[in-house]
Amino acid sequence: MKQRKWIDLLLFYSTVIIIISGIVLYIMPHGRVAYFTGWSFLGLDKDNWGDLHVIFGLFMAVVIIWHIVLNWKTMKKYLFQKESLIALAITTVISLGAIFSIQPFKSIIDLEENIKNSWEEAKVDIPMAHAELLSVSEICQKLNIPLKQATTNLKNAKIKFDTNQKLKTIAKNNNTTPNKIYEIIKKPIFFQGMGSGLGKKTLKQVCNENNIEIKKCLKILKKHNIEAKPNQTLKEIAFPNNLTPIDIINFLRSKR
Repeated sequence: MKQRKWIDLLLFYSTVIIIISGIVLYIMPHGRVAYFTGWSFLGLDKDNWGDLHVIFGLFMAVVIIWHIVLNWKTMKKYLFQKESLIALAITTVISLGAIFSIQPFKSIIDLEENIKNSWEEAKVDIPMAHAELLSVSEICQKLNIPLKQATTNLKNAKIKFDTNQKLKTIAKNNNTTPNKIYEIIKKPIFFQGMGSGLGKKTLKQVCNENNIEIKKCLKILKKHNIEAKPNQTLKEIAFPNNLTPIDIINFLRSKR
């Protein structure tokens, strides 16, 4: 009797956890979204919920075997009754319905897929599957993002990183998500001082503010057939060439 009490209690609590973890697994986003966005529920991520479901599934199986052993005489009688055949038939129908996507089981499976896909409709920018497993150098190479741009952005955002570290590792070390790290990496570098009065600034001022050698600035502009002097304002450089100060900035930024 005491063993049955233990079995009942263990089965009860295991069933509760199996039900909760099963519901979470049913509604959670696909792996590519869950991993990249750092998705979690009640402090547990996708892997945690999956592991919990598997472990308690196995534990529940052990307890059920224990239950069957204790009640084998009664169970053996049940197996040769008509209810056993009906139960087996119901189990078989559900199994085949799930495997071959037969209604109404197909609707349940489709609903799960729709719920999972709805997470992606939040327009999360996922560049590729399992991008969180790529290092900063690798993702820059694959997506043609200048490595200097990526490192500058990460430093400006006060992110601790190494270019050979995976996005997932960087995110974990900085208490954020791979998606947010990627958003920082891909953000174009804008020049400082791009507010009002930009046209009145000299080329030398703009270059100094953005840590670019004046010789390099002049060389970039010359490639665009623009003759300029360090002390000329951006207006003075731009207008004779039918350009705007922003155009000059864009030329410099594109070659940075």
